[in-house]
Amino acid sequence: MKAAPTTRDVTCSTALCKSRIPGMDWCLNPYTGCEHACAYCYATFMKRFTGHQGSWGSFVDVKSNVTEVLSRQLRRRKRGRVMLASVTDAWQPLEREKGLTRACLELLVDSGLSLWALTKSDLVVRDIDLFRAFRGLLGDVEVSVGITLTTLSDEVAALIEPGASSPSRRLDALEQLSAAGIRTAVFMAPILPGLTDSPRDILALVDEVRRRGAQEVQADPLNFYPGALRGVGKIIELHRPKALPIWRAAVARPDAWRKHLREALGEMV
Repeated sequence: MKAAPTTRDVTCSTALCKSRIPGMDWCLNPYTGCEHACAYCYATFMKRFTGHQGSWGSFVDVKSNVTEVLSRQLRRRKRGRVMLASVTDAWQPLEREKGLTRACLELLVDSGLSLWALTKSDLVVRDIDLFRAFRGLLGDVEVSVGITLTTLSDEVAALIEPGASSPSRRLDALEQLSAAGIRTAVFMAPILPGLTDSPRDILALVDEVRRRGAQEVQADPLNFYPGALRGVGKIIELHRPKALPIWRAAVARPDAWRKHLREALGEMV
């Protein structure tokens, strides 16, 4: 079982930050750090801004004043779409205790901003009432919830994203959100060489999330940056050594691996 993270309260000067993510105008991160401890996480760069010495996934900073700052920012009417969240998971386990994400959602409901939520946690179903209450300036519901799923295997997920909800629980959450009339999407991200890149397994995942109500499915191959190579490579060496030839071939020739995926999966990747 993954150890509980080290936590501390911090303050922030800004809650809504301008986003450079395509399609997103703002991002909102109630926490810094993430208990999910995904081996491939791109956000490990945030560690250098925190002063923490522990590994990524071993700490979470709680932005104790984030709702006050967000409330102040929303006094000046803003337009566009908010991503919740961009460098942490807003529904990570600590949220059950702290409730900062829900408090922020309560402020955003009538703000006139639209919402794009993305998570690996089944805790997101707690906030279905707020998602359904979300209204944009024209009175239309303007909220979408994305669930990230890298695999259907609870066993594999426990290796690569040990602090996240299991895939089976995420699928149940997806079904509940869809049944509640919330627009849902699934992101197969990242696809990992030797672990989750079997076309058969990917297509099985697509079929299952469609069955559970996902209205959109997207896939994104692994970005071969150093942190991901270390994290995923170590897991494969320790727990899936038979996948090492596929992993090493992909690392040596990432463009060839991506081309193989495209040929197998078409426009999905």
